[in-house]
Amino acid sequence: RGLSVHPLCGPRNLSDRSHSFDSKSLNSTMRCSFRVSLTTTIKSPSRVNHARRGNAVRCSASATSKVAVITGANTGLGKASAEDLAKQGYTVVLACRSIERGEAAVVSIEKKLAACGLPASLDLIQLDLASIESVNDFASSFVKKYSTCDVLLNNAGVMAPPERELTKDGFEMQMGVNHLGHFALTAGLLDPLAAAEKARVVNVSSVAHEFGTMNFDNLQSEGYFGYLGLGWPQYGQSKLANILFTYELHRKLRFAGISNVMTNAVHPGYVDTELPRFLPVNIYPLFKQLGGLISPVQGAKGQIALATSPEHADTSGKYFADLANEGKPGVHQQRRSSAKSYDLDAASRLWEMSTELTGATFDFATVNAREERA
Repeated sequence: RGLSVHPLCGPRNLSDRSHSFDSKSLNSTMRCSFRVSLTTTIKSPSRVNHARRGNAVRCSASATSKVAVITGANTGLGKASAEDLAKQGYTVVLACRSIERGEAAVVSIEKKLAACGLPASLDLIQLDLASIESVNDFASSFVKKYSTCDVLLNNAGVMAPPERELTKDGFEMQMGVNHLGHFALTAGLLDPLAAAEKARVVNVSSVAHEFGTMNFDNLQSEGYFGYLGLGWPQYGQSKLANILFTYELHRKLRFAGISNVMTNAVHPGYVDTELPRFLPVNIYPLFKQLGGLISPVQGAKGQIALATSPEHADTSGKYFADLANEGKPGVHQQRRSSAKSYDLDAASRLWEMSTELTGATFDFATVNAREERA
């Protein structure tokens, strides 16, 4: 399908004109300089006030480049996705909690693309999903620089801290980072998503959603018996929330008459990443020795396909999963998610609670009216 294969860089899609580069833009991109600015946030209504470092910026988008935002893009699945989309010609905005680690990822990706003779259009903006203030700051910074967002890859996550931890806003860490932070981020980027010719929102979930249960009476896992099982019930709950959010967002977009924004969820597989860093006993090295883990490049294939493949240009409201249990590790196909993930009442209740907790709103009517006038 219009693919060429580079000996080091693998396949490149030549069929999409928006991903092409002329010599002028190539030279401009390669000359791009690096700069870091420092800012201090003013006091906010969040429960924990904090200072943060400002934006670290690499090359700005070219006039023809599509724009992708990837959370947690400094490592693992996020970095593999960032590298792949950059190769395809996207301007990739790395949304990272640590500026230093984000800078290192930018340098690494640039070097790999340079070895392939490709330019890299990368932008690094700080995002701490454990802070709604930081999420709002990110969205504000993004819309000042970019008029459209073609891809939003909600990739970052926390898995099973053995003891209950809180975000800066007092949310249980896994629910706060894995769901509520991404919920607020998606709301903040709704305008540029809807302004794209065809946008895609990809929410990275997990097969762990299958044992997840929404505890709406104690969503933050408070109390002596609120956080049991070394954090695994909360992880499953947050991954179930990812899928409930995906399906509800799809329904609300279509009900509002917004048909150019696709949203899907994906289980990447059991991937060799930093995700198990909180586990009291990290069994991932044993899984790796036994061949039970796939690489970040393999695990990212599903989310990359949902974000960029022409095959999924009109796919929305679906769940995709790695097929390792079917003897096909690194292969992702559409599958039916758990029965609980199709609970319409649970999806609606989660949406209402998420809106109340984060203060984020999805102004579908205004977006649709703007599209009709255009």
